[in-house]
Amino acid sequence: MPAEVLVMCGACGRPQPAGRPRCIACEAVLPEAPLPGGPAPGEPFFVADLGGGRMLSGQGTRLFYQPHPSVMVPPVELDSLREARLESRYFREALALTVFALLGLWAQPVALKVLGLGMAALGGLLALTCRSHGLVLVPRQGAQVRWPLGLARRGSPRDTRLLAAWTSLSEALRVRGVAVDGESSPLPPPPTQDGGPLS
Repeated sequence: MPAEVLVMCGACGRPQPAGRPRCIACEAVLPEAPLPGGPAPGEPFFVADLGGGRMLSGQGTRLFYQPHPSVMVPPVELDSLREARLESRYFREALALTVFALLGLWAQPVALKVLGLGMAALGGLLALTCRSHGLVLVPRQGAQVRWPLGLARRGSPRDTRLLAAWTSLSEALRVRGVAVDGESSPLPPPPTQDGGPLS
């Protein structure tokens, strides 16, 4: 399946399909789509639709995260990053449902007991079978940033898609000199024809 060509709005940074004259978010004039067969300086080097309206993309020297179609967080400059890593953890928020066990233990009607214990069991099951993925960006200076990539059942197609997006992004970041998952020495940026690093 051919990849969709996206362009980034120079005003708000929102990635969107090429071919429109103006940005769908801020109405700024969009750059022309890159010609097939050759990279352009501002061409996206990474684009991933994470589902649920979330989008992760990289263009030029910046990494973009869009948690919702109508929301765009400030981009991160790649040259300011020391490290990027994927943080996957169990769905601990679901454990809040275990408080319903108290209802199941102390409620008098049998229906409420069943409901309370059932909700507590559901919370435990969700915590064990689902995991939350987040992209952690560690800058050279300042506080780290965590972008939530999404929640998925372990081994599900969505889980596989989120992990594949991270694998592709980590390769793209390594090439651009960003350490990935605690690496001590990332690859240097590829040289240009004159021998200097790409900007």
